[in-house]
Amino acid sequence: MCVGFYTLEHPEYALVLCSNRDEYLERPTEFACFHSFDKPKEHRLPEGNILSGIDVRAGGTWLGVNRSGRLAFLTNITEEYKTYGSSRGDLVANFLSSNSEEDVQNLIPPGAKYAGFNLLLLTPSTRGEHDLTFDGTYVTNHGGGGTIIIRPLTDTERRCGGLSNGIDGKGAELWPKVQHGLHLFESIIKAVSPTTPEKELADNLFELLTWKASQPPSARSELRNTVQVEPFIMQGSREFYGTRLSTVILVKRTGEVLFIERDIWKLVDAKPVMSDQSSQREFRFVLEPVH
Repeated sequence: MCVGFYTLEHPEYALVLCSNRDEYLERPTEFACFHSFDKPKEHRLPEGNILSGIDVRAGGTWLGVNRSGRLAFLTNITEEYKTYGSSRGDLVANFLSSNSEEDVQNLIPPGAKYAGFNLLLLTPSTRGEHDLTFDGTYVTNHGGGGTIIIRPLTDTERRCGGLSNGIDGKGAELWPKVQHGLHLFESIIKAVSPTTPEKELADNLFELLTWKASQPPSARSELRNTVQVEPFIMQGSREFYGTRLSTVILVKRTGEVLFIERDIWKLVDAKPVMSDQSSQREFRFVLEPVH
């Protein structure tokens, strides 16, 4: 489970996005780095085209951006566990590995079935010199094995959007974590001016991602109530589940990118421990033109 908030309509920024990754703390994960999904770990180069973390078990990722500015963000739909033949993380990896304008429609292999997912896809375009913008697409199957729909983002979603684990069109936008997060996010974005330091904006977004409900979740259905998840043993499992990572991505209209990933909860001697908030992985680069 994950949650994210974003805008594509700020005068200074083509994109502001912040997100939490909620996952089992034992699930093997590689930190965010530049790489290529088509190369084995030992042959990945620092100048790789894709910046993302890597889900070691399934091989894909939940959030990433490539050097041309294509971005994908995936959340799981809250539902009973069931095995499907295809990995949702591959959808993100495939999108980031290509710069073809046609691949959104061809993203889903024929006959592929996925557990429930919501997927935000962003493709950069330029309206003029130093005026980067993003075309936004929303993809979902409305639940495990469901029919996949692809639609453009609405004007409201472009101005201030939230993506979590509910089903589109069935009250997903009313989840407490989405409502509370959108309220905080909108307040932060409205306060950003041309003189606002990037660090101040990023710190405010990370602070948003720490919001917790007064009652910590103790079941999967209660994850809708809190932005940050304190680790607990998920019913039917013996593993701790909680917020593992927080990420902030800022893309200026000029194409300058700031990507920051912070650890939140981790396992130490089989017990959940909150990470040192000063430790983070920070990347800066300028988007490359698409040829």
